[in-house]
Amino acid sequence: MSSIFSEDLRVTNAVNFKELVSRQISNNRIYFTFGKPTAWANDAAPDVANSSVTVFNDVWKNMIGAKLLTGNEVKHVIPRNTWAANTAYDAYDHCECSLNLFDSNTHFYVVTSSWNVYKCLDNNNAANSTVMPTQIFTDKAIEEIDGYVWKYMYTVSSEDQLRYTTPSYIPVQYITEDNGSLQWSVQENAVSGALESVQVTANGSYTNASNITITITGDGTGATAVPRVNVTSNTLTNIIITAKGSGYTYANVAITTTDSGANGAARAIISPPGGHGKNPLRELGGSRLILNPKLNRTESGYFPVSNQFRQITLMQNPYERDGTTLAANTLYTQYTTAILDTATSQYNDDEYVYQGSSLSAASFSGIVENWDSGNNTIRLTNISGTLQADVLVGANSGTARFVQSITANKLAPYTGSFLYIDNIVPITRAADQSEDFKIVMKF
Repeated sequence: MSSIFSEDLRVTNAVNFKELVSRQISNNRIYFTFGKPTAWANDAAPDVANSSVTVFNDVWKNMIGAKLLTGNEVKHVIPRNTWAANTAYDAYDHCECSLNLFDSNTHFYVVTSSWNVYKCLDNNNAANSTVMPTQIFTDKAIEEIDGYVWKYMYTVSSEDQLRYTTPSYIPVQYITEDNGSLQWSVQENAVSGALESVQVTANGSYTNASNITITITGDGTGATAVPRVNVTSNTLTNIIITAKGSGYTYANVAITTTDSGANGAARAIISPPGGHGKNPLRELGGSRLILNPKLNRTESGYFPVSNQFRQITLMQNPYERDGTTLAANTLYTQYTTAILDTATSQYNDDEYVYQGSSLSAASFSGIVENWDSGNNTIRLTNISGTLQADVLVGANSGTARFVQSITANKLAPYTGSFLYIDNIVPITRAADQSEDFKIVMKF
């Protein structure tokens, strides 16, 4: 018994996740969170993230804020195979037994310096590519002088270059309506069951190779081809498609000659469902997503910019503080805020504060995310216990001030599910600074 999870399943899972984020239905919201103002044991080498219950609880304790992820912050991506001269590229092949198209070591498409993406249909018998493809046709493949045949797929837009391109990935998409792009024309001009490539598997030996005839038969119609020969050695070197036809799910290639000689052989390469270029997302294996959440300065005064954070996550379906209402707002703060009485002594950022006879015997404790001495306001994370209108003591500073008012965190701790946790080197926030994240998810 043999089974396999197909690339289509992985792409479908990625599509479903993207749609989940885009639709924003009430019981499926994803939040980007950030937190942990205190240092790792070694800030240059953050603790290794894992999905244990301990880490789940610690993430909640260290959380500073959460921001709703939206559909325009998610994009399908594929590995970034940048064309390079004198490189042998793999050719598309419908036969999985001969080539696993989506293996990480397989490069059957390229992105050029002009951000055009091409699929390789013929690699001139595994020769090196010496000419970067530049021609753009939306209705046919093109052959360069090095013998490579390329199918133009799409161009990465300037916006996508900025938001969704990394040294390792480029965006890919399937367009569902006419947006005036070249990709839409490629999709519309794709021909289901067209034959756009024939692979020579044996060159043969002929008395006069110029008299070779190519005949294609199968369950489709209209495909024709001509031989390319070496007149010195009288061998068949390549087969050029002159009409790609349509409707083929299988095809046989017959090589005949009016002179003596034989043993040349070739196989037709069957196009993917819909034809080459019909669905780049599935043809190129877009089973990864890049999520591009951003923290825009203070988010209109909502998030602090006076400390660091060292942990980011993706969290699904947390509840608001009442414990019964699913989170739906765009922004949530997760620190506890208190206004204290006036005094000259000051707390230290990142120190423990507590209420009780000592820190070890405290009825309440927390870590100072920020101390605003001008407004006598303290923000606390890593809360244990319930803050009361009582004296709050700094474990290191020795400061003792009376709590006058309290604003609790906005989300119910330990609710929801964490889909992604990343422990990072510290990022220091500033009022004139925005943070732009690129999170890659593989399905």
